[in-house]
Amino acid sequence: HHVQTLLGISQQVQAAGRGRSAAEVNALSVRQELQADCFAGLWGHAANQQRQLLDPGDLEEALRAATAIGDDRLQREAGGRVVPDSFTHGTSAQRVAWFRRGFESGELAACDTFAADAL
Repeated sequence: HHVQTLLGISQQVQAAGRGRSAAEVNALSVRQELQADCFAGLWGHAANQQRQLLDPGDLEEALRAATAIGDDRLQREAGGRVVPDSFTHGTSAQRVAWFRRGFESGELAACDTFAADAL
């Protein structure tokens, strides 16, 4: 989220959420969190391309972590009921997809979750 703060994205999301319903604020939060996942993928791309910092298995471990912390999975594990309007970070599949998108593209523009029609 540090990069999002430096780019002014965090402030824009906060302003956009003022006066909105809880479901609308949650939807903005999901877009911000998925963008952060994509930015993490960008870092992985750069670390691998420029400095060969990743070891075999690092990408798979990152994808497993993204899967483990999806809102759908966490809600299912907590009580069995999945309530999409309460999501604040996105589903496991979304988190994996956006991390992968950043990792594979290496392009900041690929991480614009706010312009994406579908997440």
